[in-house]
Amino acid sequence: MTARSPTSPPRPRPRPQFELRSPLGRDVALERLRQALRASATLRGMVLPHGRVEVTVVPAAQRVWSPQLAVDVDDAPSGSVLRARFGPHPHVWTLYMALYGVCTMLAIACLVLGASQVTMGASPWGLYLTPIAAVLAGLVYGAAYVGQGLGADQMYELRRFVEDCVTVSGGPPPDAQG
Repeated sequence: MTARSPTSPPRPRPRPQFELRSPLGRDVALERLRQALRASATLRGMVLPHGRVEVTVVPAAQRVWSPQLAVDVDDAPSGSVLRARFGPHPHVWTLYMALYGVCTMLAIACLVLGASQVTMGASPWGLYLTPIAAVLAGLVYGAAYVGQGLGADQMYELRRFVEDCVTVSGGPPPDAQG
């Protein structure tokens, strides 16, 4: 495997994440995010008491590939640190994991059938079906990257929203000011 150069873009990941450091304290950052969400016409979300913020696009703009952004805000010595992770809607995530489960069960069933056929001296056609399960699992895995590509603009919008809220000069982002 070749090493990546420091200037090469990061490899895509099924659930991208990022970390921000803000000079604002945890409570101030959470309050700014709360106010900006209330004022935003394009985003919806909630600020939970324990320091988690969940943000997504308004229902009218949501598609199957639309991302959600979960942000955990923690105190830091010089302000706060925000750890954020993009992911699909929970219904989509559940379907994604269920499809992986089905592919795994299909592969195991094909292997057991094929092994049984070999043991009985029959033609092991069950083993020939096993690669189909691997191809299906690969397609499910690839769907995550297709969804990321389709939702890239919304991912950028969500990240920009959070960054704008927790900068010192910020306040609510420009599109959220009423």
